Amino acid sequence: MKTLATAITLLATLLLASSGLLVTHASTASAATNSGGQLSLGLQGVIVSAGRQSWSISGGSLAGAQLGQELVPPGANIQYSMSASVRGMNANGFFQMSMSGTTADGQSVTYTAEGPVVGMIPSICFPGYDTPDANGNCPTSDNTAIPGFFIAAVSTNETLGTTITTGQLTFLVEAPIMNPFGAPIVIASTDGSINIVTSYQSATATWTNVKLAGVVSGTYNNQQAAGTFSQVANAYENFVTGTETEFGTVALQNMSPGILNAQGVYAGTSTVPVLGSYDCSALAGLPEGTCTETGLTSVGTFAMLGQSGTTISGNYVVNWPAPSVTFTGTITASVKTW
Repeated sequence: MKTLATAITLLATLLLASSGLLVTHASTASAATNSGGQLSLGLQGVIVSAGRQSWSISGGSLAGAQLGQELVPPGANIQYSMSASVRGMNANGFFQMSMSGTTADGQSVTYTAEGPVVGMIPSICFPGYDTPDANGNCPTSDNTAIPGFFIAAVSTNETLGTTITTGQLTFLVEAPIMNPFGAPIVIASTDGSINIVTSYQSATATWTNVKLAGVVSGTYNNQQAAGTFSQVANAYENFVTGTETEFGTVALQNMSPGILNAQGVYAGTSTVPVLGSYDCSALAGLPEGTCTETGLTSVGTFAMLGQSGTTISGNYVVNWPAPSVTFTGTITASVKTW
């Protein structure tokens, strides 16, 4: 919360400054002549670090399950939950699940599993934009990742008719980012004996200290302007609604003209559009309908403070084409110099 409070305070200060309402040294400011102009930039950027993440998912509605030699059709009751924290390439947390119903051949069945989250299999690794190897490992040059699956070491208990069986298994739990809007995900054991497809009722991720960088080019007062930018993002994402809120810090660097070098804060919202998405189930080796690559559209405002009291404030529109790991967009802003 300290980071959020600091960002809000800085944003308020910069917004006041950009509108000419900053009262500090008011007598000096009132005597000065303010000038500036309009800034319009296109941007291209990439994720440099996936930062720290906290994940939560619960559900759901069973689409079907295989428990050993038994099939459980849709309609069985299933409840599960998982919470997990991701730091670098490591994940930890806890998973639990219970399912009860009737198998395809008419036997009553109850199945439970619970245990710690002990790791993850990345979907993509940063900063190299690498995919993991056959063992689920990123190259040593990468240090953060977005999870595709969480790994849970679970104790299981199955009652099939009157037969009770217990065991220890390693479960893979598909991350909701792989199939948004509450769509079905896969929960499966690594030995192939357990395969469950279920929707989720709630799924969120909190992203902290995500780092992005890129280049900008466009015009300032109808003259060419160009440079680079860096960004540190914090966000709360809801995978059921396909929405996100975000805030953080942003800087324009190595700019020409140099008066545009500035840093400040931003805040905005994002939505997952259906247009442009595509099924990735076959590519991921998953049952049909359990993986969807989607994009993201982000809009918001920013306020920045530059050299000699220069202020830059405006709006941004950013598009992340599927699978939402690189982005392009535009910045429109007013620049004031004193």
